[in-house]
Amino acid sequence: MAFTIDNIVSSVRLSDVVISPDGSKVVYRAAAALKTDCHSTAALWYTSDTSKPDSVKQLTSGLHNDTSPKWHPDGKSLFFLSDRHWQGGSKQVYKLSLDGPGEAALLNDLFKDKKREVADFKVSPDGKYIAFSSADEPSAEEQKKESDKDDAIVWGDTTLNAKLRLYSLSAGTVRTIVDRDNVIFFTWSPDSKSIAFSTSSRPEIDAKYHKTSLYTVSVLPGSGAPSLKHILDNDRSAIDTAIWPFDDCLYAIQPYDPQSAVDADSVHVHALNSPLGGSYQGKAFYGGETEDVPSLLNIQSSEEEFAVLVNSGLDTRIDIINRKGIAFTLYSCKSQSAFDNWDTKKINGEYIIAFIKSSGPNKEPPNLWIGKTNKKEVSISVFATIYLGKPSSQPSQIESLTKLSSHFAWVSENKLGKTEIFEWKGQDGVQLNGMAWFPSGVDSTKLEKPLPTILVIHGGPYHLDKPQLVPSYGSASWPPYLAEKGYLVLQPNYRGGSGRGSKFARAAYHGMGTIEWSDVSGMIDEAVKHGLADKDKLGISGWSQGGFLTAWGVSQTKDKFKCGVMGAGVSDWGSMVVESDVPEIEGRLGGAAPWLGSDARLAGDPIRHIEGIETALLIIHGEKDLRVPVGQGIGFHRGLRRKSKYPDRHILVTYPREPHSFVERKHAEDVLRRILEHFDAWLK
Repeated sequence: MAFTIDNIVSSVRLSDVVISPDGSKVVYRAAAALKTDCHSTAALWYTSDTSKPDSVKQLTSGLHNDTSPKWHPDGKSLFFLSDRHWQGGSKQVYKLSLDGPGEAALLNDLFKDKKREVADFKVSPDGKYIAFSSADEPSAEEQKKESDKDDAIVWGDTTLNAKLRLYSLSAGTVRTIVDRDNVIFFTWSPDSKSIAFSTSSRPEIDAKYHKTSLYTVSVLPGSGAPSLKHILDNDRSAIDTAIWPFDDCLYAIQPYDPQSAVDADSVHVHALNSPLGGSYQGKAFYGGETEDVPSLLNIQSSEEEFAVLVNSGLDTRIDIINRKGIAFTLYSCKSQSAFDNWDTKKINGEYIIAFIKSSGPNKEPPNLWIGKTNKKEVSISVFATIYLGKPSSQPSQIESLTKLSSHFAWVSENKLGKTEIFEWKGQDGVQLNGMAWFPSGVDSTKLEKPLPTILVIHGGPYHLDKPQLVPSYGSASWPPYLAEKGYLVLQPNYRGGSGRGSKFARAAYHGMGTIEWSDVSGMIDEAVKHGLADKDKLGISGWSQGGFLTAWGVSQTKDKFKCGVMGAGVSDWGSMVVESDVPEIEGRLGGAAPWLGSDARLAGDPIRHIEGIETALLIIHGEKDLRVPVGQGIGFHRGLRRKSKYPDRHILVTYPREPHSFVERKHAEDVLRRILEHFDAWLK
């Protein structure tokens, strides 16, 4: 079998795709999905012949944690973050020359003994500077306290606030240009004279959902103190993804309603030096109404264009936008594959795309692909005026791709069953979709009898199950793993998720366990109705929000599902808001924070509906989970042991050191073994 436990936990995750400035080379990252000891590892891979299939080669050893590659504008050297000077320690910036032999070297010995790592860095467009963010180094007194275990944690402490700093590549010097608040994000101006950045009051993730600010700062040398300009404040959602492609406008990814902590992603424009943003200032410029735009890129276009990634239902596409509000589709997956990690450039009139793409329907594991246009092929006739990101009706300009890598050779095509798009209607008539994974050799149109069936529900809830194939460990690898073992696996895209715009994304907020559960339940009911799923052999599972929906589902149906797996799931929204690292988000999902005095959150608590549950539940949780603290799983298990119909059916397994997404190989092996044994025991 292809999807063995060993193959899954040994896999890598591919990311950080970057095209060289001249378009001739591509670099990306291949990271071990899990740790075998206490250190994470990742290698950079590279091709200098983008016209040749399977031409990539490993660029760095993979013994260290190499990440975030970025090209120098001359294309001759590469910068990246690594811990190679101190394995498992703080990551610093390294430089690797690609026009001759030699090893990667620390950018400067100034960084050699730094305790605080570089959180992010960006090379200036003129290639003279590197801007980076990092916290101040600990004082001698602070280091002594740490070594003496005198390490009391003061909540709200700003000691680890990230500062914005500037490194001169010619002079080899560092100066701090922003020494206020906590720098969340920054981006260079096109002329390399200024930087736009956003700040929060503290480094904790929760601070991003309170007052944050956007500024620009001049970095011209010899001009005295940096010139700081305040652009705007936001009370609900920080700007943490943006580009500055033109002289006077910043384009940022923010919620469709920028004052909402949770909403569909969309592009917003902010005028920096003039009122050019016009009526779009502070409003969605592209996406968010019926589609979602989770990322955008500066493509180095002289025509003042930039690129956006669009999730439109099950389709993933790249659109090209210009400052006048005009767009065309550069590439579309046509709902047959998906990608997330991508880069796009426009060079001499030619558009180039590179991304990590996979396909469940086509049985293709993730690999690096590249595509190009002929500059004569893209004419003004393909442009169409956009209106707040309504779906593009234009055809793709890139139809053929070249596969540059061959990772996951163990994914054998003849071992995988069919993966199909599955559609059904919600209780209110809304059209819904998801993915259905069939066992190998099974034809969905010629079933001899219904199949034992497992729901695998995505987390988020603002997420989307696309037509992709994920071989590396995580709940996204459960569908092919379980399908190969003889199960029909269903992945529902329910309301609260992404890809369908603001109304879809916000549908279940302040009402967990309502419309989104109806959507999930409707998928399996439809499968039973059409003779695909065996109504007497149903299982349910999910991680994070999917874990909550598992707990909620068994609490509402009592005996519909023979068994379930609740992975890092919520059972009590009040305690979730109190303990989670994102209380603003959890309060809006659950209904209200406890300190508001409202009982709205109680309606969606699975723990209040435990009595009479017959479903055998396996509960899995990491003991260091900050997002969904382990008490959520422990509390639900305690309730099941006291109030369910069959108390001895339920199993709780907690994993030391594990955060919300597991990182240790032995634990991942144990999870995969346990979930299969649990489903087999109850469904076969």
